[in-house]
Amino acid sequence: MVALPVVVLFSLLSSAAAVAASESSDYYDETDMFVDIPAVSSGSRMKQARQDSPSSVTVIDSDMIAALAPNNLVEVFRLVPGFISFYVNGSVQSLSGHDLTDDDPRRLEVRINGRSVYVPSYPTISWDSLGITPDDIDHIEFVRGSNVPVYGSNAVVGAVSITTKSPLKESGTHVRATAGDQNTRNINIRSNFQVGSGYGQVRVSHRENDGFDGNIGLEEWRRTHPEDDYGNLARLDDDTDVGHIVLNTTFTPSLLDTVEFELGWSEGDFGIGDGDHSEEFADDENTSYWLTAGWQRVEEFQQWKWHMSLYDSDSDHQSLISLAEEEGWTPEELAIELQGNPDILVNAGFGSREVTLWETELEYQHTFSNQLRMLSGLGFKYQTLKAPNALETTGTVDNEIYYAFSNVEWRFAEKWLTNIGAMVENQQIDQTNVSPRISIHYQLHPQHHFRVNASKAYRSASLFEANRKIGVNAYDIWIDDEILSEEDIDAEEIESLEAAYYGSFFDGKVDIDWRAFQEDMDGGIDNIKYKTDHADWIAANDTNGKVRFNDNGKFWRATGYDMQIKWRPLADTSIALAYANVRLDAIRINKSYRPPEPQKDDVPEHTASLFITQRFKGGWSASLLSYHQSFTNWRGGTKTDSYYRHDIALSKEMTISDYQLRFDAKVENLLDEVYLEYQTGNYYERSAFLSASVVW
Repeated sequence: MVALPVVVLFSLLSSAAAVAASESSDYYDETDMFVDIPAVSSGSRMKQARQDSPSSVTVIDSDMIAALAPNNLVEVFRLVPGFISFYVNGSVQSLSGHDLTDDDPRRLEVRINGRSVYVPSYPTISWDSLGITPDDIDHIEFVRGSNVPVYGSNAVVGAVSITTKSPLKESGTHVRATAGDQNTRNINIRSNFQVGSGYGQVRVSHRENDGFDGNIGLEEWRRTHPEDDYGNLARLDDDTDVGHIVLNTTFTPSLLDTVEFELGWSEGDFGIGDGDHSEEFADDENTSYWLTAGWQRVEEFQQWKWHMSLYDSDSDHQSLISLAEEEGWTPEELAIELQGNPDILVNAGFGSREVTLWETELEYQHTFSNQLRMLSGLGFKYQTLKAPNALETTGTVDNEIYYAFSNVEWRFAEKWLTNIGAMVENQQIDQTNVSPRISIHYQLHPQHHFRVNASKAYRSASLFEANRKIGVNAYDIWIDDEILSEEDIDAEEIESLEAAYYGSFFDGKVDIDWRAFQEDMDGGIDNIKYKTDHADWIAANDTNGKVRFNDNGKFWRATGYDMQIKWRPLADTSIALAYANVRLDAIRINKSYRPPEPQKDDVPEHTASLFITQRFKGGWSASLLSYHQSFTNWRGGTKTDSYYRHDIALSKEMTISDYQLRFDAKVENLLDEVYLEYQTGNYYERSAFLSASVVW
């Protein structure tokens, strides 16, 4: 089923390219494109034309974000082919690739202005605690595929690089406020100023909403899904209340040097829990601080770049319930089970988590000629994690990571180019791993390019995965271990193959970015159930006589293709189509005493978005986003049916005196076709929002 559309598309593209090639055989020149060639850097760390990148890269710029008028980042991510964005709770958004998606995607590297925001605890990325809002973003680069040679083992299925608006490029003060359904109340302030020989920026934001209502949409859901019975759900306590303050400065002490600093603070309460147990929802209280410093020197044939970051985060998620209530014991049964000892409180939440991350990195780029350039670097990371409710120790566990990387771009013939890269990582909790990648590019015509690439990458277990211990111990009498970790968990291993095409048509009015892929995961980290003695766990000492161990128990092959087509039929009209087709063949060692089990539908087979923007006279503009996701059996969630969703936004811009004003009216899920996001209770109805912004 996949092969036919692949062959047809390649045939059409090859035919069109061949016709174009017969008209002109000139070597590539930017002027032949009639438009600016998109430049990206996240594929190799070197600035490259998009068709020269070793991976497919999607770019979302600030104009697209403004036209979309999003309230949070998960809405922006729907524009990217091959990425899956969803709500775990009303307060927790997630983004994933083709990696058997669950409530905590952990195989995707995310960076903001070069700073990694991946943390080795739950959640691995808390999108609302990053110190940015959609209005602060200049552009985002999404690497659609493994990018370990560039960003390390966290990027085993992809990477996201977010660049915020710089005080070097904008001036004045920007204020934006939003109000709407779910009791949404957002305000964002960004002010730029000059300081000495440089420029500074302050970002202040506060965001609130009430999340999903477990009963909203339930009547309609029951009517259309009579086979499902979710009972009478209470309102989910998944509200969000979060704010941040960020100060960043940029100095240019010379024409060659740039120095940057950023200091940030974020604090928020996020209601999280399992939709099947609404009574266990509780606030996850988070406070985060970070400091980054960076230096860059750009000369004619070489560049130096250094950065350092320090990040500290404290979270506390308490959902307390008595052991007797949890187990349904009568007072008599309690006395027997605990041998006369008093009842204890059990925390159904994640408890307290204290994370500290320190990182420093140095990279060097040299251009040898117009045909050859190279970038190399090395770095060090130090991670500490304290989570008494979730780890095998009440103390602190740590991890040291030493790494080095190199990427070479070589144009070895007139129409041929190759990228060769590798990452070497040595982690304290794992052995040394080498992750290589090679891509070969062929330019059939200045506007038509083909690429094939192969990579082998490794992802080591996180501190959370390698030291997990969840369970209950009451007086060493009543012991119920739920999840433990194997002593030595091997790194996950993923091999990827890609074939891609990038082309431009009609004087640059249409561009197509298409790729086919195959990703083979060996030894994905998951948990395996045991009923007999294993490692240091003794079945006879456990009340339930069973436990799960984190280990290398998942294996899968993801095949398919994704594509994006951008068309500008008129100067004021743009159309962007994104589509991904993914077929997953996976097995999981779920129980040690049974054969591996096939896993189905853990990734939606089809995801698609159509984004149309139109500018009118008088400062008016409008946009339409249509999004589709096919049936998904969410890991850790529930089964969700295929759905279509349509969002519209109407905007008006005007200038009064020295003030630039913009008003946005947005309706999400316009047709009010109620659908379910990830888990029970996350019913998404039609929602409306109004935003106003002023710049002076």
